[in-house]
Amino acid sequence: MGSQRDVLRGRVAVITGSTRGLGFAMARVLGHQGATVVLASRSGVDVATAVERLHAEGISASGRSCDTGELADVEALRDEALRRGTLDIWVNNAGTSGVFGPTASTPVDDFTRVVHTNILGTFHGSRVALPVFLGQGRGDLVNVYGQGDRGPVALQNAYASSKRWVRQFTETLRRETRGTGARVHGMNPGLVVTDLLTHVTSQPGYEHRLGGLQVVVGLWGQTPDEAARPLLGLVTSDRAEFRYLTKTTMVTRGVRNLVAGRLRRANRMPLEVTVLDTDRQG
Repeated sequence: MGSQRDVLRGRVAVITGSTRGLGFAMARVLGHQGATVVLASRSGVDVATAVERLHAEGISASGRSCDTGELADVEALRDEALRRGTLDIWVNNAGTSGVFGPTASTPVDDFTRVVHTNILGTFHGSRVALPVFLGQGRGDLVNVYGQGDRGPVALQNAYASSKRWVRQFTETLRRETRGTGARVHGMNPGLVVTDLLTHVTSQPGYEHRLGGLQVVVGLWGQTPDEAARPLLGLVTSDRAEFRYLTKTTMVTRGVRNLVAGRLRRANRMPLEVTVLDTDRQG
């Protein structure tokens, strides 16, 4: 394979939320370029399974269970990476969506769950990785953005506002670390067809508004493997940010997918909607 597999040889990369979907695809992208990857998710069984899948592809991998909303778990994940000799790349990918519907009737525990993972998880990952990067004068931190990072999204306030926070947090970190050798990047992969997108929980009476999601994904959705590829360009450059759904991408990919028949009913993304039990609301 030659140099194409050696771009990240000797580097160790941590990717949170990486046993499936986008995170697993990110681990494969970095691993196939020579990095040793450290996986993490809440399920130890899922971690072990994902590590074995990567080993089967010739990728050096390890991992551990980790709730990114708990600082001690994230510190243990950092230590797992350092046992591999170094820590060079940290990707805060772990994320969760909220219940679809208005903020005024959003269950408090659901909003808190989103904050726990999307906000605290990003803070904890950054807080444990950056001191290592600053101490050694090098390292790449990547925070994953999402819908809402540039403005409000009605009926998705928990998720969208958390991603707005991630953008602000990331841009601030970039200013604070300028000139240190620690590089901070933001990555918005766009619409990625994963469980986060295909399994949606809705407040009662709002589930009918989700029908258009299949059309949107048909126009602009992409596989996890497609969405993960730009990560390599970020961690091997000084680019501050990657954003998939630019105006040009929206037009060109939308036209391509129309021609390919992605909007035909038979080809639409399966969408599983669970209507929230009203007894849980409060």
